[in-house]
Amino acid sequence: MIDAGKWWADASNGKPSLVKEDIAALGITLGGELAEEAEAAQAAPDLFDVLPENWDAVEIFQRCSRQWRFSGMGGPVGLDVTAIASVLNLYELPPAEQLERLDQVQLIERGALSVMNQPRN
Repeated sequence: MIDAGKWWADASNGKPSLVKEDIAALGITLGGELAEEAEAAQAAPDLFDVLPENWDAVEIFQRCSRQWRFSGMGGPVGLDVTAIASVLNLYELPPAEQLERLDQVQLIERGALSVMNQPRN
């Protein structure tokens, strides 16, 4: 589950890149190696396999993926737990299953945070 979070947070996976469109909109023409890099950024994303028993947790994480909490000028510290609880309520799961899904979502969150909070050059 942690690897699922890492995969989600890695900008090169699962998210379409608009580099080529952004460059064209700015009227910039790239050649050589830079053009190849922009083209590679447009390539189809890699896939990540999810076991059926983990699918609900991945879906819940996706539904909450815009609910990150940040610390001041720092990076994200975690998902808003009230947002996760709201989504869990929509699934109408028994309390024990809700706790299990919360644990799974928090594992995904941990993986995502490990990538999102890496130092950038």
